[in-house]
Amino acid sequence: MYQHYPKFFMQSAMALGLTAVLAGCGQDGDAQAQQSAPASTEQPAAAQSATPAATPATAPAAEASPAVATLGTVSVSQDELQRFLQALPAPQRDAMRKDRGILEQWLRTRLAEKAVIDQAKAQDWDDKAEIRQTIEEAQNQVILRSYLQSVSEPAADYPSEQELQTAYEDNKEQFQVPAMVRISQIFLAAPQEDTQAVARAKKEADGLVKQLRDGKAAFAELAKEHSDEQASAQRGGDNGYLPLAQLVPAMRTVVGKMTTGQISDPIVQPEGIHILQLTDTREPSVRPMDEVKPALRDALRRQRQQEAAQAYVTGMLSAGTVSIDGKVLSATLE
Repeated sequence: MYQHYPKFFMQSAMALGLTAVLAGCGQDGDAQAQQSAPASTEQPAAAQSATPAATPATAPAAEASPAVATLGTVSVSQDELQRFLQALPAPQRDAMRKDRGILEQWLRTRLAEKAVIDQAKAQDWDDKAEIRQTIEEAQNQVILRSYLQSVSEPAADYPSEQELQTAYEDNKEQFQVPAMVRISQIFLAAPQEDTQAVARAKKEADGLVKQLRDGKAAFAELAKEHSDEQASAQRGGDNGYLPLAQLVPAMRTVVGKMTTGQISDPIVQPEGIHILQLTDTREPSVRPMDEVKPALRDALRRQRQQEAAQAYVTGMLSAGTVSIDGKVLSATLE
């Protein structure tokens, strides 16, 4: 059996709803990245949570939380780990909670970083002029983001139900779900460069198709017994619902002409031979309001906050007279 199987679906991004709408509502087109990694658009709350707040001089010293991991004189405390997890997007945070290996790797990396920082400070590295300047710039950016967030936060009741409904109607085309097909497959591995393997697989595929069309066997049974694509084979060949456009071209052409329940002729691909069955179809539809409401609300609030922050900065510029010394500017550019 071959270890490398062909990809049944094309690797293409499908803008089926919220991705496009979120981008249209001011997310700078990064909705996809936000589903699997920290947002590329900087989020003041996350940045702020990673910076310990100043403790008033009169407040009693907080009791140190226990160390989760240590390396020599450096450690990662329970509080630090919790702050790190809370700053992550929910899907990534859940993944790390479930996979101790990933979490332990982060702990090791964090300990190594702290050890390097301690070593650099022991050599007064942070006293270098260029380092002090970089630290100050980074600190100012944290202050800028967190302050702008505080003065631009939308009202708690924004958006209203009517505003949500209006945004939904205005962007309805972005919530379109294309026609879907449900496909089952039997895959027989046979790389095209191995002519003997291809001939054997073609003969086997012809026999399986004949059994299926004669009603002598169920598709699911033959898929479990013969298919070399183990993931779908365990489900009786079922690949679930997907847009027709996600099928590789050769299969898309065949499936587009099939009727429900029909068995395809063997389809020869570079890595092997496929036998397909169309088990169901779904007409194009629009995602309902209740399904998209949470993400739509978040997108509208982000857009409102970005607009308010921009207006605040513009107001600062308008409040005084901006003077630009052209001579100095020209000398700098030269």
